[in-house]
Amino acid sequence: SNPNPSDTAGRTKNMVDDPVIPNTVHSSAISAYHFGVLRGGICFGARKFARNDVVVAFGVLARVVGCERRRNRHVSPNNDNGEEYYYQLRLSLKTVLEEKKAEDEDEAVPSSTAVAEEGDGKDSSVVPLAAGSLLMPKRMKVLQLVKCLHRDDGVFLPGYAVVSIKSKFLTGSSGSAVECKLPYEQLLDSYGDDLSNPPIELDQIAQTKLRVGKRIDVEGLILTVPVGVDMLPIVSLRPSLIDTIKKNVPSSSSDDFSIICPSPKSNLFMGEYVRGYVARIDKRFGAFVRFFDGLTGLIPKLKKGLDENLYDTILCRVTALDITSSPPKILLKKVSESEVAKKRKKKEGKNKGGADGGRGGGNDRQIQVGHIVGDVKVADINFARAKVFILDNHDADSSKIRARIHVTMADALDKTKLSKKEKQFKEEHKIGKLHPFYSWKVGDIIPNVRCVAADNRDGISYVELANLAEPLPSVVSDPSHLPPGYVVSAIVTSISSTNSHHGLWVQVCPGISGFVPALELSTDPDALNDLPANYKVGTRIKCCVMQKTNANNKKLHRRNHKLPTDDDYDDKTKELQALELSVLLVSGDETADTNDKQRQMLFKPTKPHRGDTVVGRIHAKSRALGPPSLMLNLRGGHAGRCCITELADVESWENMPLGKLASLAIVDSKAENAKEHQHRVVSSDSDADLSRGTEEDDASNDENETNSSEIVQNDYPEGKYVKCRVLGNGRSKAAVELSLRDSRLEGDNMENDAVPKPNDMIHAYVVSTTKMGCFVRLSRSVEGRVILKELSDEFLPNPGAMFPQGRLVVGKVKSVKKPNHHGKKGNVSATAMLDIDMRESVLLVSGDRVTMDDIQENSKYTGVITRVESYGVFVRIDNSDVSGLAHVSECSDSFIKNIHDLYNPGDLVKVIVIKMEKEQKRLAFSLKASNFVDDDDSDDESTSSSGSESSSDAMDEDDE
Repeated sequence: SNPNPSDTAGRTKNMVDDPVIPNTVHSSAISAYHFGVLRGGICFGARKFARNDVVVAFGVLARVVGCERRRNRHVSPNNDNGEEYYYQLRLSLKTVLEEKKAEDEDEAVPSSTAVAEEGDGKDSSVVPLAAGSLLMPKRMKVLQLVKCLHRDDGVFLPGYAVVSIKSKFLTGSSGSAVECKLPYEQLLDSYGDDLSNPPIELDQIAQTKLRVGKRIDVEGLILTVPVGVDMLPIVSLRPSLIDTIKKNVPSSSSDDFSIICPSPKSNLFMGEYVRGYVARIDKRFGAFVRFFDGLTGLIPKLKKGLDENLYDTILCRVTALDITSSPPKILLKKVSESEVAKKRKKKEGKNKGGADGGRGGGNDRQIQVGHIVGDVKVADINFARAKVFILDNHDADSSKIRARIHVTMADALDKTKLSKKEKQFKEEHKIGKLHPFYSWKVGDIIPNVRCVAADNRDGISYVELANLAEPLPSVVSDPSHLPPGYVVSAIVTSISSTNSHHGLWVQVCPGISGFVPALELSTDPDALNDLPANYKVGTRIKCCVMQKTNANNKKLHRRNHKLPTDDDYDDKTKELQALELSVLLVSGDETADTNDKQRQMLFKPTKPHRGDTVVGRIHAKSRALGPPSLMLNLRGGHAGRCCITELADVESWENMPLGKLASLAIVDSKAENAKEHQHRVVSSDSDADLSRGTEEDDASNDENETNSSEIVQNDYPEGKYVKCRVLGNGRSKAAVELSLRDSRLEGDNMENDAVPKPNDMIHAYVVSTTKMGCFVRLSRSVEGRVILKELSDEFLPNPGAMFPQGRLVVGKVKSVKKPNHHGKKGNVSATAMLDIDMRESVLLVSGDRVTMDDIQENSKYTGVITRVESYGVFVRIDNSDVSGLAHVSECSDSFIKNIHDLYNPGDLVKVIVIKMEKEQKRLAFSLKASNFVDDDDSDDESTSSSGSESSSDAMDEDDE
């Protein structure tokens, strides 16, 4: 706008202060004074532009669409340079303002002839902004052409054109127009062998096909609609893809030769024909074929994938399919149009020939799906199927009909008495009393049989029959044809008892199997713990098809669970995926007006909520969250965590309820053995006893090092099903908090345990023992700490071995304070932190204590185990400071392979004094059960109650 362009100073001043004349081009550097928005880029300055000004920004001609004055936060308000405010510009690459009349003529709706050619109705002119929508001619206008880019690192980026489509032609769009991206590789169906590597000829092809400012006079197709707001939809001009969309009419399930352009939402099946284009060729794998919305398949190099031409439109057949991933993984094989047409014609001829041959030249009595065949005679029986002959079939050649009744299509007959030979036959084929074929015999007449599936191949009719009452069961060729929420009737074929996959294998229909996880079978944990007794093989159950989840996408679903006697009529060898089924999701009240999204949410297990009662499967081998805790698997792949304090009510707490690593105590004490053996108070100080103890210690070490992760557990074994109460979300989103307490399961008590007060006596579980002290847990929300000097009245050479994780202890509360959550470790959900004293002198402040003078030989006492060694266990008598050793030979009436598997520190035991030396203060105990057979309290109930408090704080043996 400067009248004197040679005057640089005047030009600069004019840019900063003077208004700009509309529709003029500025040749000065706009980046020095302004920031403009140009496809996501921003530049700032001090000059205000008028609407429709045309500027040159970084060598790109652009038109000002809007100008907004903003405050610069990076400049102080007292700045005198005048840069406190700046103007933000919105720019457009459309620099030519066309006449309204010309624009209206150019964008006018096509003539009646064109409309007639494109189809009747509003849908032919207005389409949704979605992949697969067809665009009529002259709907796209070219705004910009971007050339191909070959970077220095060898990466080649094909060029593309930016096109604009009026919003009135698209539903679901906002604004006046929608900008789209037309890649140069989407202009033709095939580029032949003319393209080099890299294909730099794409720019020349685009120059001949496209012109900036002109409309494209051919039909288009929306190829991809990205989810990101900053990404442009991609369109294509490939005639073959457009023609496929036009001709693609939803066909019946029996049409195996329809050609589609799939998307990630399509229900693909094995053998389906699809059309796409070669998007990339990788010498390591083969040719990658692209479809709608980024769905990609692979033609392996072993299937001549490297022979394909880049960017060519090709027709393929699906040879392998994995729908457990999202999007599905697809393996393809290239086929020709003539091959598909030839197969279609051949099948039509066979169907016609089979109908003529089997029914006397096109007889109207041809067997069709749903027809009543009549009576059939059983010719052969095994677990999976019964071969039959059609009796009422006078008009057809019986040699050209193969009929059978699959186990999933069979119903039991009236019970008849079986001979001894027939019962033996049933047992050999695993046909139990609940199996549909148990009452069937060879030669039986099955009345009123219906046809549920039929096929004609090579002049022979293969017929699938059923004697079930209506409604007829569904017969499908691929599991993907059964959507989530579909209720099926299935036969139990086997019981899987592995830890990783525990449940039932079932057969849904011929060739289609499914797996029902145990957690989806029942809400009764007793029934799940004994599946063989509650779910017999051959039983019919009603299941619901589940929506696949990440947790259920296991390898077992990628193989076809085929019955050993399930012989098909054809030679198909493809492997089908097993359905994921649920018995608990079956609802007899199905609503027909539920939308698809709601139905999908209904047919998969949801995360449990606070207060729900659920069944969980113990997964003790899983890494525990916030140990000590018990991890469980819940429905739908969700994980649960049960704190050690929630395993039982406080009155029923036991020592070491979760067990411990058997090798942990041995490894921790191995370094101390040589020193500690010299100071132990033993019943025999002979060299032979010491040598034997050392040898057993070494043998125990070798054994445990080979299986260092073995966990000693009794009450909570791996794989056991238990009933739990959901307390809420845990400290981590990975698991929900659960409780196994009877008081929570039987009542409505969901609140946390009360916080103890100072001087209260408490029970707690050891969390960890470090140099800082012993950390204990009283409940989910209350934790405590015991400093080392307050663990015992005596010196503890190895506190970690004396107080392992999970040991039940007793202490006295010194003070209560709020927890400190600043550290990375610790229970972030704890509401109180206690200071606790566990010294026996503090706990037993009154009462007569037992002394060494009170001990009598052959007398029986109750006590607590203070330490476990390879040569025996040390026991402290209740209400005393008197301790002694029970040698490993006196710990059991039978041979002990590993004493650490039998005893833990803190266990309550009964002992008998077998030897004593009062002068040396040495005691020898025996723990053999044979010594207490005649006792009235041999069940140990009185033992547990008499010394519960003193046993929990038992300390190490002293040196005297």
